[in-house]
Order: sequence, then structure tokens, then C-alpha cells
Amino acid sequence: MIKELINFTENLDEEFKNLGSSPKEGLHILMKYQTDESGVTSMDTTNYFYEFFSKKLKSDVSDFLKNCKLLHQNAWCIDTYKCFDLPTKAIHTCSPFAVAFKREHLEGGAKFSENQSKKKKQIYERFNDYFTKAFLLFKEEEEQEKYVIFKHFFTNNTFSSVLKKIEEERKIVFDSLTEKIETLKHLFKEEKEKIAKESLKNQLADYEQALLRVKPLEDSNYILFYLDLPVAQYKEVHKKYLDDKLFNTDKYNTEPNGEGLIFGTNNFMNGFNGNMPFLMHQTASFDITGRISNQDAKLLNDLKNMFPNKTLPNPLPIFIYKDELQNKVIGLFRESDFKLGYKEIVEKLITDNEVDLSNYYLLFWQNTMDGIVFKDFDYVSKFEYKIRDLTIHNLFEIKEKGGKADKHYPLIKNIFDLELQVLKPFIQNRYHRLDFFGDLNKEDYAKLDLTFSSFSKYRKAVYDFVCKSQRSSIDGHAFYEMVFNSILDDVKNHNDYGIKEKLNIWYSLYDYFNPKKTIDMVNKLKEYQDFVRALIDEQEPTGITDEKFAFAAGQVIEYILSKSKSADNSFNLLEPYLQQSKCAEFKKAIANDFGRYKHENFSKNFEKVAAFVLSYETDANLKHLLPQILSGAFAKNQLFSSNSSK
Repeated sequence: MIKELINFTENLDEEFKNLGSSPKEGLHILMKYQTDESGVTSMDTTNYFYEFFSKKLKSDVSDFLKNCKLLHQNAWCIDTYKCFDLPTKAIHTCSPFAVAFKREHLEGGAKFSENQSKKKKQIYERFNDYFTKAFLLFKEEEEQEKYVIFKHFFTNNTFSSVLKKIEEERKIVFDSLTEKIETLKHLFKEEKEKIAKESLKNQLADYEQALLRVKPLEDSNYILFYLDLPVAQYKEVHKKYLDDKLFNTDKYNTEPNGEGLIFGTNNFMNGFNGNMPFLMHQTASFDITGRISNQDAKLLNDLKNMFPNKTLPNPLPIFIYKDELQNKVIGLFRESDFKLGYKEIVEKLITDNEVDLSNYYLLFWQNTMDGIVFKDFDYVSKFEYKIRDLTIHNLFEIKEKGGKADKHYPLIKNIFDLELQVLKPFIQNRYHRLDFFGDLNKEDYAKLDLTFSSFSKYRKAVYDFVCKSQRSSIDGHAFYEMVFNSILDDVKNHNDYGIKEKLNIWYSLYDYFNPKKTIDMVNKLKEYQDFVRALIDEQEPTGITDEKFAFAAGQVIEYILSKSKSADNSFNLLEPYLQQSKCAEFKKAIANDFGRYKHENFSKNFEKVAAFVLSYETDANLKHLLPQILSGAFAKNQLFSSNSSK
């Protein structure tokens, strides 16, 4: 896995790796040195540049902020556990050229107050320790002398005066913009003419964006100070930090070899704990199982930093020894402005490029509060896009939604058609969305308890079936459970259309998910209907089975319940039948409901079929006959007299 990820990242250019990344949200300040007439060098606290960045701003990122982004990317800590400000972890840069922390750590901030109450050192007192560690990144000790001035800028608290001046400048602009906005709001309220009102609305939007740039800093905003130096100089020093900290621990680092490569323990998605001997092998002859180079560790860190940028499709196919195909995937994703998903990319590769997809890893990850989490990483030997053509038959005679024509199902030709038309409807939430790897959110499945059960149990199986061509992950049993869990929820929710639609799918695709059973379920339904017709026509019934009895019982139940005048359209009355397991109790329930409505008119057709149902005996568990009972209840009912309709 690690090797494949390294190879994948190595083939990405630096420009692509940085796409989608943003400057840190907060105030970016670029400082310079100045030299007076006597040759004394100091920080220039008069001529400096600054700009505020927020993701809420709609305008393009300025060149200044783009440069700041490159500077902090080449000065940032790998994670807060590897920063230079331990144990507080407030300063998130790890460079002698940059210092970044959040506003909350300065006077007036929440963390400042917390430290004060707990009598802990404030950030002002920790800058000296920070620079002591940062200066160790220089190759030569004399290099440190050049940047002591920048260090003193913080240790002597000079930075606070600069920050105060910036805040005062921003406040003047903020107050002025606020006053203009209030005036515009008043004019907007008074204006009656439509065009003028729209113009005022646009002006307000522009002023509010401008106000966002100068609003008072929030505790969560970063304050980032940079020393005005080339990015290359930042990178050179940061490499020394990365060479050490990219590994899980420096305990097992080798000395640099002739090529400058250092080998150590992998830190990427690794739970290795070098400082916890009770988690280590106690009897093995080795300390660790393997090492990677600092070069490879850097590539893995680049990949980790790319995931939050949303510039990689998710799931991500990582092809083995197929760089050209991998580049096509990235190219397609990039051309779509990072909007195409795995489905669209695969379809384009197969249909537009006639590519055979095989021998690749499929990686699915999530950005969480705790960082990147790999949810699935699996090998796909061959992706099977096309499947044999499958037809969903409209056996239960439903209409197109919003129309009078019979519903027509499009032909299922590929695995994504099957996902969309068949599998997804059985486990999607009430918003018709399906999340394969997110937290199990029961709220999104309100009144869909059984569907939620199927979702929890089979969502990974559906993902494997569709995205990784693992056809064995969904068998006949899983298909049955998903279909009828969903149908039973539809019964509770009075969704007649949904029940019939899922029964259409059940009968039409039974043989696809049960390939070893030679049962033509489409014809089975016709057999059940013909059996009921034979009972009505008083023909001697042949081939009597429990399934035919159950279907006939469903017809009888639906006919009886149609006599109900209640507004629930008999759905609530149907549900108790589906809970019965013994034939005697099942028939007793039918007889009781018949007695409840005996004052109504009943057709001869009903009497003939009901006589058969109430006289039939079986030891079968009727819950196993649920498909046939429901089919009888929701198929065209033949028990109404010829001159009446349901």
C-alpha cells in the first residue's frame, strides 16, 4: 500500500499538489529588515505588508496571499505534537523565518485568560524556547546570528506594537465601512424603484465583502508573521525539520547515506509507538518491521496535505505500473474543475478511451476533526463495468410519477445503472442520499427503521459490489433482506407506490442475485395470478403450494381491508398480518376482519378464494412467505366482481 501511494504522489507535479489549498484564515504580515545610516540592522516596524484572508471572501486570492501561502506551507508543523511549542502547542510554525499562532493566545483571548487562571506561561514567554529549537535547523551555527533580530522582534514583544498599529488601521476602515453600510441599508429600505433598489443591493454586497477584510480578529483567526525571504530559503530550512519529524520517531533514524537519504519509521497513517515498549514486540529479534526514506516520507506528507484540498477523486483509483492511465484519471478530474466522481471518471475512461480497468488499488478517505482517516483501501484485480442487460418489468402496473402512462424502466446495462435503479433505493435515507462511510446517522432515517438496519449492515457490501466488482458481497439473502426491510418501512409509511416498485425489482432481478436457483420469478407471479383465477372459475386447482396459498391470502386480505373507511387506506390494518408466523393465527386474523366488515357487500369471487384460504393448512412459517403475501396484497386484485373496480 505505502509503495503504491509513494509512486502515485511522485508522478504528480508540484503545481497540481498545491491546487485547491488556501492561505490560513487570519492576518498575514510580511516583515523586512532595515539598515540605518550607521549600518545598524533592525526590524522595519514602519514599512510592512499585511492582508486578511477568509474563505468567506468571494474575490480571487491576491498575489501577496498566494506568496504567504507558499511561505507558511514551507514553515508549518507536521502536526501539533511535532511543533516547537510543546506542551502548549500554540505556535504552529516550525521555522526561524515565520511565527504563527491564533488570536486566542494574545491578551484578551480565551486561551490567554485560561493560561492566566491556571498560572501557565503565556505565549509571550515562550518565544525564546521556540527560536532556540528553530535555530537548530540551520546547517551552520553562524547562520543563526543573521536572524536574531527577528527572534528579538518576538522575545522583546515588539511584534505587539506592529499588531496594534495594524488593528488601529483596520478599525478606522471598519468604522467607515460600517457607517456607509448603515446608510445604504436605510436607502434600500426607503427606495421603491426596482432598478435602483437592485443597484443598492449590489453595493451593499460589495461593502459587506470589504468589511469582512477589516473586521476585528476572532479568537480562531491565525496571526502569521513572515520574514521577507525567498520561498527557496524557507524550503531549505524546512527540509531539515521534515527530514527529522516526518518519521514517527527519530529513535530508529539512520545516518544520512551518500545520497543524503535518511531511513526511519513511517509516520503516515501509522499507529507505531516507539516510546511505548509495552506495545512493541517483546520476543521478536527486530525492533521495527521496516524503514522508509526521508524522500518517500516527504511524498507521503505531500499526499496527506492534498486530501483536504479536494483535488483528488474520492474514491481514488491508484493504478499499478500504469502512469499514463493514472494521469488520465487526474486529467479528467482536473478538467471537470474537481467535480467528477469515481463513477463519471470510470465511465469516461471506459467509453471515451476504451480502457480496460484492472490492477489498481481503490482508496476511500474522509477529512475528519482528527485529520485524514482511511475508510477503505483495497485491491481491484479487474473492474467489471458492463453487466448482462437486465430488465425491470412493471408487474404491479404502476404509473409514471405525475403521469397516466405505465411506468417504463430503462434497461440496466452497467454496474452504475444497477446501483442507481436497484441497490440504492433499498438503503438510501429519507433525502434519497447514500453515504457509504460516514457516521451512522439515525436521524436521516426517521420512520425508516428497517431500512436503516439494512444500510448499517450492507452499505459496505454495496460499495464493494459496485466500486470493486466484488460480486459475492451481495447474494440472494442480502438482496431479499434489503428489499423487504425497505418494503416493510413503506407499509408503515403508507407508500403504496414504493412497495409496488420494489416488488417489481424483486421479481425482475431475483434470478440475477440467485444465479444457482433456476426459478423464473416473473412467471411465478403469473402462476400465482392464474391460480387465483382458477379458484374464481371453480376449476380444480393443481400444483397447490404454500406460496400460492400466501398469494391468494394476500388478495383476500387486501379485498377485506378495502372495505375500511378509515383514512389510512388500510395500511395500518395490513401490518398485523405480516407479524403472524402460524397459519391458524393468520387465518383467525382474516376471519376476524371479515367479521368486522360482514355488513358490507362481498363478491362471489371473494367468497370462492376466501373459502380456499380459510380451509388451507400448513406448518410453514408464514413470515417466510412474506413476498407472496405482499404480492397478493399489491398485485391487481381479481376478487372484485367483473362490474366493479378496486
